[in-house]
Amino acid sequence: MRQFETVDEAVAAFGEGVRPYFGANGAPLATFDLEEQLAGRNSPSYETAISVSGGSETTRLFASGLWKKDAGIIENTGFDKQGVRVNLDQRIGERLDLSFGTNLLHTLANRGLTNNDNSGTSFYMVFPFTPSFVDLRRTAADTFPNNPFERSNPLETAALMQNDEDVWRFITSGNATFQALTGDRHSLQLLVNGGVDYFAQENELLFPPELQFEPADGLPGTSLLSNSSNRKLNVSGNIVHSYNATDAAWRATTSAGIQFEDDDLNIARIISRNLIAGKPNVDAGTNIEVLEERQRVKDMGLYLQEEVLLLDDRLLVSGGVRADRSSANGDPGKFAIFPKGAASYRFAEPFTGVDELKLRAAVGQSGNRPLFGQKFTRLAGNRNVEGLPGLLVDGTAGDPDIQPERQTEIEGGIDAVLFGDRATLVVTGFQKTITDLLLQRELAPSSGFVLQIFNGGKLRVRGLEVALEAQPLRSERADWFTRVTFYRDRSEIVDLPVPTFRTGGFGTNLGAFEIAQGQSATQIVANVVEADTVAVRPVGDANPDFRMALSNDLRVGNLSFFGLLDWQQGGTVVNLTKLLFDFGQNTPDYADDPRYVDRIGPVVIDDTITLGERRVRGFGSETRPYIEDASYLKLRELSVAYDIPAGVTQALLPAVSSARISLSGRNLLTFTKYSGLDPEVSNFGNQPIARNIDVAPFPPSRSLWLSLDVRF
Repeated sequence: MRQFETVDEAVAAFGEGVRPYFGANGAPLATFDLEEQLAGRNSPSYETAISVSGGSETTRLFASGLWKKDAGIIENTGFDKQGVRVNLDQRIGERLDLSFGTNLLHTLANRGLTNNDNSGTSFYMVFPFTPSFVDLRRTAADTFPNNPFERSNPLETAALMQNDEDVWRFITSGNATFQALTGDRHSLQLLVNGGVDYFAQENELLFPPELQFEPADGLPGTSLLSNSSNRKLNVSGNIVHSYNATDAAWRATTSAGIQFEDDDLNIARIISRNLIAGKPNVDAGTNIEVLEERQRVKDMGLYLQEEVLLLDDRLLVSGGVRADRSSANGDPGKFAIFPKGAASYRFAEPFTGVDELKLRAAVGQSGNRPLFGQKFTRLAGNRNVEGLPGLLVDGTAGDPDIQPERQTEIEGGIDAVLFGDRATLVVTGFQKTITDLLLQRELAPSSGFVLQIFNGGKLRVRGLEVALEAQPLRSERADWFTRVTFYRDRSEIVDLPVPTFRTGGFGTNLGAFEIAQGQSATQIVANVVEADTVAVRPVGDANPDFRMALSNDLRVGNLSFFGLLDWQQGGTVVNLTKLLFDFGQNTPDYADDPRYVDRIGPVVIDDTITLGERRVRGFGSETRPYIEDASYLKLRELSVAYDIPAGVTQALLPAVSSARISLSGRNLLTFTKYSGLDPEVSNFGNQPIARNIDVAPFPPSRSLWLSLDVRF
């Protein structure tokens, strides 16, 4: 935030009303670090895990429990998690094996209020327009002052609001394996497995009437209640036949099976405004809105696969085919066929220093089913037609012939074991081609619709993955293990049966993603000035040039060290948080001299404006000042651990067989030229295209952990 040094600067930004905040010498009476007051909490976090295992040759049992509490850096934010897991393996006779697993999880997320809004209530939507010389802290009377510069006080909002997400999740599975046939040459297994994944999620949000912004709409106090449930069921039956040749020269494994899946989602939301006497219940409001959404999808799949191991286990050849159908497809009874094939060959000591070299290649297809309801033309059932409830046709027409997107992937690579098993190298190149994309096209107004869902177009992604692992030091006293990974990919819209369109973002004034034939699927376009005219041009790409990671494990005696570095080169962030601070004349460099060279090119010297004014005057025609490089180098984790000698632990507690104490730091350092809070940001969540938009995010945090691990 900008630090105002003189009253004249403040008056120019916020008007004559700021003079009482300044002394006779023209300097501010006091300044406050509003961000630190909001997000400066450092309450301790806790995590405890316990596990027990044991059994016999026929029965094995594993049970574990987890309790975790992460305190958020903003008041009334944080994350709690409890979990219990139980696994049981039972052998019945010589042929039947049964296994059961259950996992019960409970999480409570206190989410706070961050990211974009259009009401001026989110914390970092208010800060840009609030100067640092205003005191927003809680008073001695346990109240909060109103923010005279905006419609809300972020410190009050954080303290009094509620945004809780309570989730219960139960996952259970069972497997039965029957050895129908066993022999030297043939074996036949019958396998049945199934599982249920059920979660129930409750979201409670409360904005009490005393919040500064609540009376603004004439309906003070807002309560929201959302109940969601999702049940995923899957059952499959499989047959696996193995054959060994008489001379063991080759082996073959044939697998076939059938799978069923059932996905049932139900979401109901109630929004209640104008709370009577400030009561939090959703039935205590005079203005109530109810929303509900239900989705159910049933899938069925068949597969057949063959694997053959030849030439003294050096050559592996496999092939298979899968057939899928889904109730989300236009024809729910039609199967989509997806074949695959792969081969690899191992060379033993082909070169000096190379212990083993494997060449591999694979090709396969998979599908991505349509979203629920895309084959239907939706009806809106909550419309009022001349005072009577009625159905109206939605503006989007479904496609009764819609089918899954189809992805064809070709990959090849090498795996090498080097220097006496001291190092391994894995290199993979791949190409994914996705056809029958699920797209929207505009329709003629005379059709009565605006858009239609349909299959069409082609997207191609090419990439390279490299991983190098090495153990430069290996002895009883010390060892050192290091790993380097590299990844990059590039996408291209190969065929687009509709005109170029834009998605995500907030329009070309603020940066948007443009889908155009022959271009990257993640390119960002925006308004730029060219020859005194405004044009829409590519200004960056959300996809980075590459990503690399370096990790090291070092053990010296009883001491162990671990470090992880993460490097992203390139990529683009649209920093709209900076734009908001510019609008509020509150950016740290707003009053700086505008004479500099940036991506726009040499600037004509104009002593009558500041750097921030120059950026704001270009809004709507020149977006590039808010387009920033997303490169960073992060120290993700650094830890040191000490294995307590067995003699010490057993002297203190004979039942203890081993113990370790460790100190670790996570997200410790970030090196970046990005001017925002963190270049790893996405206002629209984790999605493949419309990401890297920075609008009022939750601030990043670092943490230090002291851990004790004990084995009995």
